[in-house]
Amino acid sequence: MSSNILLYPILLPLIAGAVCFLLSKKWMKEVLSLVAMLATFILAIFIFRSEELIFTQAWLPILGGIDFSLRSYHFSSFILIFLTLFGVLISLYSVKFMRGKERLKEYYAYLLWTIAASSGAILASNLIVFLLFWGALGLLLYALLSLGSYRVATKGLFIIGASDFALILGVLFLYHLSGTLEIKEIGALPLNSALSILAFILLAIGALAKAGAMPFHTWIPEAAEKAPLPVMAFLPASLDKLLGIYFLSRICLDFFHLHPNSGLSLLLMLVGSFTIIAAVMMALVQHDLKKLLSYHAVSQVGYMVLGIGTGIPLAMAGGIFHMLNHAIYKASLFLGAGSVEHRAKTTQLNRLGGLARVMPITFVTFFIAALSISGVPPFNGFFSKWMIYQGIVGLGKLGGGGNLWIIWLIAAMFGSALTLASFMKLIHATFLGTPSTSQPEDTEKKSRRLNFSMALPMIVLASLCVVFGVFAYRVPLKLFILDSVAGVPPSGEWLGWWRPGLTTTLIIIGLVIGGVIYLLSKVKLFREDTSYIGGEEATGKMKVSGVEFYDTVRDFSGLRGIYQAAQKKKLDFYNWGMSFCRAVAWALRTLDRLVNYVWEGLACLVVLMGRGGSRLHNGILHTYLAWCLLGLMVLLVVFLVL
Repeated sequence: MSSNILLYPILLPLIAGAVCFLLSKKWMKEVLSLVAMLATFILAIFIFRSEELIFTQAWLPILGGIDFSLRSYHFSSFILIFLTLFGVLISLYSVKFMRGKERLKEYYAYLLWTIAASSGAILASNLIVFLLFWGALGLLLYALLSLGSYRVATKGLFIIGASDFALILGVLFLYHLSGTLEIKEIGALPLNSALSILAFILLAIGALAKAGAMPFHTWIPEAAEKAPLPVMAFLPASLDKLLGIYFLSRICLDFFHLHPNSGLSLLLMLVGSFTIIAAVMMALVQHDLKKLLSYHAVSQVGYMVLGIGTGIPLAMAGGIFHMLNHAIYKASLFLGAGSVEHRAKTTQLNRLGGLARVMPITFVTFFIAALSISGVPPFNGFFSKWMIYQGIVGLGKLGGGGNLWIIWLIAAMFGSALTLASFMKLIHATFLGTPSTSQPEDTEKKSRRLNFSMALPMIVLASLCVVFGVFAYRVPLKLFILDSVAGVPPSGEWLGWWRPGLTTTLIIIGLVIGGVIYLLSKVKLFREDTSYIGGEEATGKMKVSGVEFYDTVRDFSGLRGIYQAAQKKKLDFYNWGMSFCRAVAWALRTLDRLVNYVWEGLACLVVLMGRGGSRLHNGILHTYLAWCLLGLMVLLVVFLVL
């Protein structure tokens, strides 16, 4: 196969996005976007099925000549498949969800251009080419977020832009260390010098910020409130995670040799563990569906960083697998939230409830995705977390680093427990319980008519959650993951006693038994009567919502201050940076004014002296002679004194 095919996933959506601006009919934009995304997805499949492909074209005549080079190999091509798959699903979902929204012409163009830039970043074989597409992604992030709020878009651009500056410095240091800009020729450099360590940290900052790890996450919850939900499913949920963790994996696998229990390994594991716990604790007390999901999008990054940071091949493969799993179930969750918002006109948990009965497809797909993100077997989230757990235990067997591996393991497992707890609250408040009387009166009628274009993407993603869990080793691991990380035992003995087929059978039996018990409970063996609260008939306004499930957590003595500071955004590094910039601006403005005052004072003094001198020079000869005599007398006195 010709290597020119590597250009098509970039050029096709790039051109299609430009055409979207020229089309006047909305349906034509929708069709063009969907067709272009589908064609790009098919191209990605062909690239994945091919052997390694390399495209090279002379480009810039500097630094000995920089080529515009693209390369596909197993790791990059499987990421490309899922990038384009999410593009297809989000475009299909947007046909109904975005209809009637403002700036629709821009929306589809930005989607297509984001796929083009993402494809370029994934396929780039040259660091300069990579930076070109990576920087374009930052601008497109601003463009997509601006559909909801320019303020949030500016914040996201500032954070990503600052991390990209660190990334550029890291690339410069990496070029100095390796002597080449071609990624394939860099090799796994040893982390044995201050410059190599600095380069690693700077590159990791760029990757972690793109993935949304703490402390670079603060724009995500705010974007969830303002941006269209398909945008959240497209960027923070899927593409940003795939791109950020892909690049972090390349840093640790290809650019440098990350030794287990080294200082940088411990640093990454610390960032991962802190991200898991801190973000899920914030999710636990949220009262808005979109914000709760956004904090989970941050928390799950911690598992990926923790797995890759171990330096253990099994855990690194688990981190990459979790990256893929997260993109699947988190996109499904955001799309489910979009369906809820589309029908109920709100995402406030205290105004929802009882939607499972009227939105069965959304409920089932959302429930599957919730179990997946919580790490419940036999879904895909459990399998990737299981690999990370096994890798952490293997790290402990290597020795070194004290017993810190126990802390990493507890953080990971405790994070899963808190994730499940928060989704119990979310599902109860949204889909179960008593419907809120604040919902629109026609919610039930409309919700039964879930549009096909919105239902199909959620069904596909929920199905992948099941397939990638039940057949984890046979499908995603053997087909995509294991060949991307060297050193993972191909026999799969690390599975231990985990048997997805047996687990699935037992779970199905349990569900059947539970269903029978539920049906038996519907048999009315006792009299039902109207309930009253305070002498009035109980209504939806009096329901006990799941919103308050964990609000007591806010009142814990050690957490009260942290939650209050987080609510007031005092822990936001962006706000710290903006406060610092404002302080610097005030200091510079004050200094500028002071300098102006000094110069203006000197100018006034010169003017006054000039005016005084002009009065002395009045053109009268006697006056000049008198000044001469006075000056002569002063000189005589000075000479006599000296």
